[in-house]
Amino acid sequence: MPVVSKLESRRSRGIVWVCDIASSSKYLNSNESAESLETFLQRFLFLSMIFVEAAGGAFIKWTGDGFLAWFETPLHRDVGDAAFQVFNAAWSLTFYVNVSQLGVESSAKFKIRHAVTLEHDALVIDLAYLDKGATDVLGRAVVLAFRLSSIKAEFPGIVTHRELLKLVEDTGTIGFRKLRMSKDDRLRYFKGETWGTSDIYVSGGKAQRSVGLRTLVKRTKELIKNVESGNPDMKRMDFATKVVLEMTNGPDWCREVQKTLDRFRRESLLGSLKRIIPILEEEVSNTNPK
Repeated sequence: MPVVSKLESRRSRGIVWVCDIASSSKYLNSNESAESLETFLQRFLFLSMIFVEAAGGAFIKWTGDGFLAWFETPLHRDVGDAAFQVFNAAWSLTFYVNVSQLGVESSAKFKIRHAVTLEHDALVIDLAYLDKGATDVLGRAVVLAFRLSSIKAEFPGIVTHRELLKLVEDTGTIGFRKLRMSKDDRLRYFKGETWGTSDIYVSGGKAQRSVGLRTLVKRTKELIKNVESGNPDMKRMDFATKVVLEMTNGPDWCREVQKTLDRFRRESLLGSLKRIIPILEEEVSNTNPK
């Protein structure tokens, strides 16, 4: 039997999602954090595969301290919906990591970073070797995503480009702002290459849609109701259901992480939302006196 029994390539379009752990080399080179990072990496790999699958993508490969995922979208009209799923999954994965640290006790505070790009001319390679199958994706936007993933951004740590943002109707609570880079920044992150570097956006800006105070109060109350009743936003329900189901059937640490997330939502997040309602209502009253 030949070692390589299949090697085929084709052209396609899709969204590239690259994610990795910030400062992983520093943590791995420290005796104090190396063991905890190794445990975290294993759990992060397990969780990443679940999140990519739940968002409708293909987990292409593990990169040592992160992953490359591919969301094939042959039809251009499907790109916006696929991008929404990627942004939602990236937000959720960062939320899981920041709140629970995946159940790993360590003096280090592990953080993850995301890069999301649109690859129009991907070379998708399907191969089979020693009775195993694999897929890889090559392209300029793939390389760009790996470069972008090293750029720091505010929560949830996403770096993307304007082309994708124009196609997404709803980025939820994620706001983006254009990244201004110096010549030194371009040299540092892109080794002097300029392709795809003129319209880079990072999370941390204003949300896409600004709302009035009355609308904000209404939405906050709806969010509280949904959290208390266990009913998330319908657009995100299918994704959340798949993740929770897989984690329920996973190792013991998965269930402990889920308990930590549930406790945070109930005590910290829900409590904060309830405390802010009177403040918002008072502001509405002051803005619109009878």
